[in-house]
Amino acid sequence: MKRLALLAPLLVLTACGTSDDTVEDLTDRIESDLKAHDGISAVEVKYTTGLDHRQSLSVTATVPDRAKADEAMEIIRRDYWTGTGRRVDFRIKFSSPAGAEVLSSDDVKFELGDVVEMEREYGPRSEAGELEPGR
Repeated sequence: MKRLALLAPLLVLTACGTSDDTVEDLTDRIESDLKAHDGISAVEVKYTTGLDHRQSLSVTATVPDRAKADEAMEIIRRDYWTGTGRRVDFRIKFSSPAGAEVLSSDDVKFELGDVVEMEREYGPRSEAGELEPGR
């Protein structure tokens, strides 16, 4: 009986795992796509998750100018749109080769007008990993 009492909390903690394969796959995809894009270098994408199940991606890269930063943001938006239906918080920072900040963003969100444009360009939003598909 004592073993069961000690095992129960461990099972509860194990069941509360916060790893999400769809967001981990998204991390790899964003990093790969940014590295493959000409003019974007020093790409680093880090995935973190908390005990509250909040998932975050931190994206940093070196870009030569604002136009290239905008292209990189579009890659992130496309990959997020087609990669997962989960809510992910983003922290994005693009810097110039000299270290000056070119673009910084706290999040990637889709407004109503964006949804129409994203669906037109990339198809319907991914439901991968979504807790309640179709909501």
